[in-house]
Formats: sequence, C-alpha cells, structure tokens
Amino acid sequence: MKASAKQAGVKKLVTLLKKRYGKSLPKNDRPVLETIVYAACLENTTSAVADENYARLSDVFHDLNEIRVSSISELASAFTGADDAERRALKIRSSLQYIFEKNFQFEFEAIKKKTHDLANKHLGRMKELSAFVKSYTLQAAVGSHILPIDDRMCAAAIWLGLLDLSTKPAKGIDLLKPAVRKPDAPLFCHLLRCLATDEKLTYALDPDSVADAEEDFDLTTAPDRLAKLFIESATRKPTKKKPASKKPAAKKITHKKPAAKKTVKRAASKAVSKKKPAKKKVAVKKVVKKTLKKKVAVKKVVKKTLKKKVAVKKKATKKKTGRGKK
Repeated sequence: MKASAKQAGVKKLVTLLKKRYGKSLPKNDRPVLETIVYAACLENTTSAVADENYARLSDVFHDLNEIRVSSISELASAFTGADDAERRALKIRSSLQYIFEKNFQFEFEAIKKKTHDLANKHLGRMKELSAFVKSYTLQAAVGSHILPIDDRMCAAAIWLGLLDLSTKPAKGIDLLKPAVRKPDAPLFCHLLRCLATDEKLTYALDPDSVADAEEDFDLTTAPDRLAKLFIESATRKPTKKKPASKKPAAKKITHKKPAAKKTVKRAASKAVSKKKPAKKKVAVKKVVKKTLKKKVAVKKVVKKTLKKKVAVKKKATKKKTGRGKK
C-alpha cells in the first residue's frame, strides 16, 4: 500500500480514536535523563500507571544518584500495576550508571543539539534500553520524527492493518513512520497506546489474541472493524474466573501414605534392634568359650612343666644317694 493511502487510513482511525479517548496529549517537558526513566515506566502500560510509578520513584528515592546505587529489588518495589518490574528497574539503573561513569555527573542534555542519527547512536550504547525507550526519548526529548511503539501498541497496529502479522516492535517503529506526518506523530502514538491498553478491548487487541486471530487485518476495513469493536465491548460481559476445584479425598490419601510408610519403617527398625542383641550374645559366648579353652590349655602346659621338673629332681636325688652308698 502507498504511503498516501496509509496516511488517509490513519486519519480515519485517528478521528474514531479521538471520539473515545479525547485529543489532549499528556505533558512531557522532562529533561533527557528523566525522559528515559519515564519511558521505562511507560512501556506496555497506561499513561496513568506510568505517572504513578514515576512519581513513586521520585518520592522514594532522593535523586537520580540514589536510584543509580540502589538494588534492582529496591527499584522494582516502586512499580505497581505494571509487568516486568525488575526489567524496568534494570533499564533505569543501567542507563544512569552508563551516563554517570562516562561524564561523572548526571548530564545528558547535550544530546538535544545532536542530529537524529548521532542521538540514536548515543542511546544505542545503553545496551539494556529497549527500542521503545530509545525511540520515545528521541521523539519526546530530541524532537525526532519517529513513532515509538511497544509490544502492545505493535499488536494494536497489526490489528488495524498498519503492520504485518509477523512485525516486531523494533521493526514496526520504522515501518509506521511514512504513514504518519511528523506533527501528528505524538498524538497518534498516544491514541494508539490508549487503544492498546484499554482494559475493555484486551480480549481482541492483546498480543496473544492478535497472534491467534484467524481473520485478515486490512487497513481499508479497520475503521468499520474498530467502530464495531467499540460497540461490542460496551455490551460484552466480563469473564468470570472459575473457582479452583477442591479434592479432599486426594488430600486424605496423601496424608495416609506417609504414615503407613513410617509405621513399616519403625516395625522394621524394631525387628532389627531385637535381632542385634541376640547376635551379640552368641558372639560373646563364643569368645568366652575360646578364652576358657585357652586357660585349660595353659593349665595343661603348666602341669606338664611341673611333672618334668619333679622328674628331673627325682633323677638328681637318685644319683646323689647312689654315690653315697658306694
């Protein structure tokens, strides 16, 4: 599809989105570093949740340096109502560490004076930053013509027919650029975020739902499909979660089996303990018999030696008496 046809389709979509979400843009006049921190809070969530988490970070931690030296778990505790809290914390801390180690101060405003390519190159050196955080910083702080989209916004853009089904956010950022004029880019991205994070529409626009959908997403039919989705969501009943089924019988069985095993082990150990003393007694008796036999043998040897001595004495006396008689 030609860029002019895409731009015409985007205009129709923006008109419908304005009616539902309004046309006012959130204020974003933060310095570059604070913009990076806010972008990490904003990714894949609503602007309201991002504002709350950003304000909580500012309240809990004294300044950017305290955030830099804090642990990931400490930073993650500031994120509520948003997924991947630890991942967000890592993005923020790693970017602050990179800038401080390079400049020995929290100064990054000079990036505003650079061209888009040079600014993008500087942000690209922060390896932990996602494509969304980089492109959001370029749009909001540097003023580049770029459309930052995250996973949920990418899924919504696919549903609207602006991107192909297999498109990833990093690629979609570049592909959406010709379809939206530079002055309209901030508002379009804001409205696309509102659509992507609308709780009443997640059943249809969630990344998993879009990936599993069987219908063809065409930009020419997108305005009609979107109007139909708005009407459908107004009458749609929220799905109730089924309570977890209880299985008391299974629990009883699991409790009985270990007890039976224990009783068997105890009985076996008792039987072994009873047999062991009997074996010891037999062994002791054998030792006693051996010692008695040895004593008897010693006595016999002693008797023999005594008999020999007596015989020797008798011979000696006989010889003496025989000599005296002569």
